[in-house]
Amino acid sequence: MEFDVFSQSDVGCVRTNNEDAYFVSPDHGLFVVCDGMGGHNAGEVASQLSCKLISSELCSTRVENMKHKFDESGHPEDLRALQRTVEQAVSSACRAIFEEAMNDPGKAGMGTTCTVVLFAGRDKAVLAHVGDSRLYLARGDAIHQISEDHTYVNELVKRGLLKKHEVHDHPQSNVLSRAMGVQPNVAIDTMLFDIDANDTLLLCSDGLYNYYPDDKELIPTLQGDDIRQSLSTMVNTAKERGGHDNITGVVIRIKTGEIPVAAAERLQILKRIAIFSHLQHLELMKVLGTAQMAKVKEGDNLITEGEVGDVMYVVVKGEVDIIKGEDVLTTLPAGVHLGEMALVDNAPRSATARARTDLDILLIRRDEFFNIVRSEPVIATKLLWSLVQVLSGRLRETNAALEGARRELAGDIEGFEILFDDDE
Repeated sequence: MEFDVFSQSDVGCVRTNNEDAYFVSPDHGLFVVCDGMGGHNAGEVASQLSCKLISSELCSTRVENMKHKFDESGHPEDLRALQRTVEQAVSSACRAIFEEAMNDPGKAGMGTTCTVVLFAGRDKAVLAHVGDSRLYLARGDAIHQISEDHTYVNELVKRGLLKKHEVHDHPQSNVLSRAMGVQPNVAIDTMLFDIDANDTLLLCSDGLYNYYPDDKELIPTLQGDDIRQSLSTMVNTAKERGGHDNITGVVIRIKTGEIPVAAAERLQILKRIAIFSHLQHLELMKVLGTAQMAKVKEGDNLITEGEVGDVMYVVVKGEVDIIKGEDVLTTLPAGVHLGEMALVDNAPRSATARARTDLDILLIRRDEFFNIVRSEPVIATKLLWSLVQVLSGRLRETNAALEGARRELAGDIEGFEILFDDDE
C-alpha cells in the first residue's frame, strides 16, 4: 500500500513554544500525533518522548516481521498480535514519561495525548489512542471521527448530561479524563479498522479541530487533490480563527491497495444484516475491522452439513447453493449471510453451503465476535438485542409453520374419519 503524506505543526498565535509533536514514517506505515501538557515546557518533553519511544518500538525489525507474517497469513491472531504490540508500545511510553517526571521535580505532572496509526497490511490499520487528539477518516463525501475524546465533557455527553453541540463552549471543554504520563498506567483505546484506496486520514491536535466545530466543514478541504495545500489551509484557518493553541496535523492519502471489495461496500452489506442493523457507522467499522476477506472457488464448500463451525460468512460477491442431503434447496445471491448461529453455539451445521460461482466472502469468527462483546459494552448490548430479535422472529415462524402443519394434519384426520365412518 502506498501513501501520500504531508505533516505540519505551528506554534499558533498565542503560545511561545510548541508542545505538540508528531512522527511520520510512510515506509513503516506509522503515524503519531501527540499534544503535551505541563509547566516549564514539560509538555514539550512529554510529547517528544512519546513520539520517540513509540516510533523506536514500532519501526523495529520485530514489528516489520510481524506485519510480514500477517500479510502472508491473513490470520486474525497475527493481526491481534500487532494490535497488542501497538498498545504495549504506548503503555511503555506512558510509564517512561511518568518515571521521567518523578525523577525531575521541574517536570512533575507532565503528560501528553497520543494518537497512533499503524498500517498492518491487507487493508487493515491499527489505532491506539489516549487523550483528545483525533483521528478522522474522510471517505467519499463523508467524514468520520474514529478516535474518542477522553475529556470530561465527552463523558457528560455519553451519560446524556450534555448535548454534543454544547461541548465547544463548555468552560471545561479542555479537561482531559485520560493522558499519558500523569500516572504510570493509562487505559488505551485500540481499534482495528479497514481502509480503501483514496481514503484520507487526518491525525490532528485539538488546536486544529477546535476551530472546525462542525466536522463536515473539513470535507471539502480534505477532498482536494493536493493534501499539502489541504493541510496548510486547515492550519491557516485555525490561526485566522484565533490560533490560541499549538496546531498540528498529519494528512495521509491512500494511493493504492489490493482491496477486492471496497470497505464502504462491505459496511453497507453488514448494515443490511439483521444482527448488525442497529449499529452506528463507527460501531460497524469496529466489527468490520475484526473480519477477514477471503476467496472461495466454485464448487468448494463454505459450510458442510453435520460439521461444527465457528465462523459466520457474508457473501460479498457470487452465488451459493444451499444443499440438504443431495438436494439443492435454494441458491442465494451476494449480500446474504450464512452460519450466524455459529457465533454463539457449537451445534452441527444443518445444511451444506457450496459455492455455485467463485466467491468473495467476509468471515466473522466467534472468538473475534466475543472480543467485541467483551470490550465494547454498547456494541455488545446492541448485538445481543438484535440476536434476540432474530431468534424471536425465527421462533414465531416455526410456531406458525407448526400451527399450519397441525391444522393440515387435523384436516387429514377428519377426512380419514369421514371416509371410514362406521355408519356408512
